[in-house]
Amino acid sequence: MDHGQHSPQHAGALRQWRVPLNVGIELTKPGIIFGNLASVLGGYLLAAAGRPLSVAHLLATVLGTALIIACGCVINNCVDRDIDRRMVRTCHRALAIRAVSVPAALCYAGVLGLLGFALLWSGTTPLACALAAIGLIIYAGVYTCLMKRSSHWGTLVGSLSGAMPPVIGYGAVTGNFDATALLLVIVFCCWQMPHSHAITVMRHEDFRAAGLPTLTLSQAWREIVLYMLAFLISAAVLGWVANLNVSYPLVIIGLGGYWIYVALRRVSSRTSKAWARRLFVVSILLILALNLSLALNAVLPSFSI
Repeated sequence: MDHGQHSPQHAGALRQWRVPLNVGIELTKPGIIFGNLASVLGGYLLAAAGRPLSVAHLLATVLGTALIIACGCVINNCVDRDIDRRMVRTCHRALAIRAVSVPAALCYAGVLGLLGFALLWSGTTPLACALAAIGLIIYAGVYTCLMKRSSHWGTLVGSLSGAMPPVIGYGAVTGNFDATALLLVIVFCCWQMPHSHAITVMRHEDFRAAGLPTLTLSQAWREIVLYMLAFLISAAVLGWVANLNVSYPLVIIGLGGYWIYVALRRVSSRTSKAWARRLFVVSILLILALNLSLALNAVLPSFSI
């Protein structure tokens, strides 16, 4: 057989498969999924004392949560397709350019959600499944459909869904919503707010072009600082209640302290984007380090020793 003769056909067939696959992956916003899975693992390993209950249990927790997050992201893409067309950062998205139909995308979201809930229900605990449902309803329903376009308070509502992943991981092990679970919600919600406001400042022109409610720079600065202080206080209480390890205060005092130091620096409209970008980067490093500290809680000695 002359392989060279058939290579164009093979390449064409590969492209036909690759395009739908790429669109399917893009619709789920994989960056958001992977970022949230770090929090799932942090909460899971904190509750499991550093060791998964079983490989099957861990996979059910991680994959189930990932599929439900993906479902919410696809729904978000469907609802926001008109907004995405007006924003430079998102105008190339599949639904914005009509590369896929809304009914097809919604069916895709439904399949992802059903698989995710089936995994959590059969492989973990009813609490984990319920928390995932609450997160999906808040993100895809209350935030995306109701509040995102009408009020800047939608950011606070959306942050509640962003705080669900570590609690899903925690609840998948314990099956109980205790003081530690509540504090995880508060800590991650308080982290989410400065992180989200930093994105808004960085992408201010895009948000205005899309007609989304935004804060002035002074308003954003004030809210960022207030929520950072709330984050540091609630994180300190979490460390005490959960008796966390020696790495935890280093993360909170070190990276958390640097985060608020960056926020408190003088900022103007000329320097706002660079300032917000630094806040954004530090917030990512902080939450990754925080999740790692939670995951290593059973490995490292307690801070109280």
